[in-house]
Amino acid sequence: MNDGRRTGREYETRVPKYLAIYRVLADRIADGRYPPDAPLPAQRELVEEFDVSLMTVRQAIQALEADGLLETRHGVGTFARRPAFAYGLTGLRSLSQDLVEQGIELETEVLDARLVVPPADVVTRLGVADGGRVLAVERLRRTRAVPLLLQTSYLPEELGIGAEQLRHRSLYRLLEESGRPVRQASETIQAVALTADQARVLQREPGSPALLSCRLSRGEDGTPLVDDRALLVGDTVITAERAVTGTDLAYGHR
Repeated sequence: MNDGRRTGREYETRVPKYLAIYRVLADRIADGRYPPDAPLPAQRELVEEFDVSLMTVRQAIQALEADGLLETRHGVGTFARRPAFAYGLTGLRSLSQDLVEQGIELETEVLDARLVVPPADVVTRLGVADGGRVLAVERLRRTRAVPLLLQTSYLPEELGIGAEQLRHRSLYRLLEESGRPVRQASETIQAVALTADQARVLQREPGSPALLSCRLSRGEDGTPLVDDRALLVGDTVITAERAVTGTDLAYGHR
């Protein structure tokens, strides 16, 4: 009898192998087969189960660690964990889209946009090939001339979206028009302290509190499209009105 659970050899073949393995292992954490603090099977066991290379298994594990579902304890092993913070939101709107749809006028300044060799965690999340480049776009959002949101977006170079386009158009709209609409997203939101550089741009004191949203947006087939990092200044208040029909968010300042 099929209980609806996927085994290693039944994982999806339409998406990158590491991402398919990520989903299987994430499902096992979610349904309790790997409860919090339970050790993950040895990497060699996962290689055999999924019939992939050790590098592919390690990519999947790194992505799970980046999303807070696993933690590696040096000299001990890799263990399942629950995310430190879980914040369930409906729909695929970004923080900036939520603000605009509430009638808040946002000004956007593109601070930087160039092709770069991405950081290691972005390589893992976007599935970038060794030595591959991505378009890194840093944008500052203001309301009434007050800096509110500092956003860095990483896009695979092969999407063909240029920096100049992003100065005037919504990233999600550009992806839609290019035939690569966003259909899935995973997001974590956590409290952080602003670095000196971030504080300077956001006109806050270094060490000031902020909310960091890390969001990986994917296409219909699960292919990663955008890795977003958005810093929302810490004197912003998010109010959630929840009902069986959905969730409405409101933003304000203390």
